Amino acid sequence: MSNRTVRFRGVDVRIEVIELLSLIRKHGSLSKAAKLLNIPYSTAFRMIEEAEAALSEALIEGVRGGSRGGYSRLTRLGEELLLTFNEGGLEGGLTVASSHDELLSYILDDHAHVTWVGSMNGLSMLLVNKAQVAGIHLSSVYGSNLKLLSMLGVLDDVALVRGYVRVIGIGYSGGLGSLSLRDITERIRRGELTMVKRNPGSGTRLLSELWLRRMGVLNPRSLNVVAWTHDDVAKAILRGEADYGFITQYHAEKWGLNFIKVIQEDFDIVVRRDSINEAEGLLKELRRLRGLNVKGYVINSDVGEIIA
Repeated sequence: MSNRTVRFRGVDVRIEVIELLSLIRKHGSLSKAAKLLNIPYSTAFRMIEEAEAALSEALIEGVRGGSRGGYSRLTRLGEELLLTFNEGGLEGGLTVASSHDELLSYILDDHAHVTWVGSMNGLSMLLVNKAQVAGIHLSSVYGSNLKLLSMLGVLDDVALVRGYVRVIGIGYSGGLGSLSLRDITERIRRGELTMVKRNPGSGTRLLSELWLRRMGVLNPRSLNVVAWTHDDVAKAILRGEADYGFITQYHAEKWGLNFIKVIQEDFDIVVRRDSINEAEGLLKELRRLRGLNVKGYVINSDVGEIIA
């Protein structure tokens, strides 16, 4: 076995783990994957277990019974890890590296492979040609997504496509009762509440840090692990590990959390100019959102239009 690793979500993951995930996805069995790689089952199990411990999330899950009997399958995180580094599996597909968003997830469907890495991370992957499309929401930090791309000097290489507006704020446990923005801010200042932070490089992480600084909070009490999606934020709160986190209104209501609005932000789509034709199916799906009324979103008539 080699000692080669890749960096994923701030963690070094062994190449063999990715090879195992690829074979598990194909055959539905960890034992068969181990046999095909010519390593003991116990070794394969240990490598997966070590990677899961480092990432604080499962990569595979077992399914019992049914017509197929018991089998193994990849979790969302396992699929994301495999997608990010198993380049052979990406042939012929559009790759999206994006901030997590429910509407984008809905319209992607069969149009693309997606990895939820955050706005800045997704933009970085786009610029080094590791992805063709990125979903970003950095208007609350930089004034507008267009302004950020202009500051970076990348508009010759990428096009900005109008997305939609979404509501983002603080989701918190129902066990805290009904709180006003002033109430929860004071409790955060006093260190009474534990926050689940988003991953570094995500627009929500940048927004939360900016907002908390403005409220006079420099080091909020928080978990040692970070959440990579809005769903992960909600799950940490529902498990009782954290009291609150910054989250979209859509996801707060999806998971039954109490919610306090902080801001409305632009969620736009960035496409490499050399991939515009490949992305046309995705842009067409974006335009089909016109006229939809989705709680927590504002969808204007120019959605899907190239604006820069």
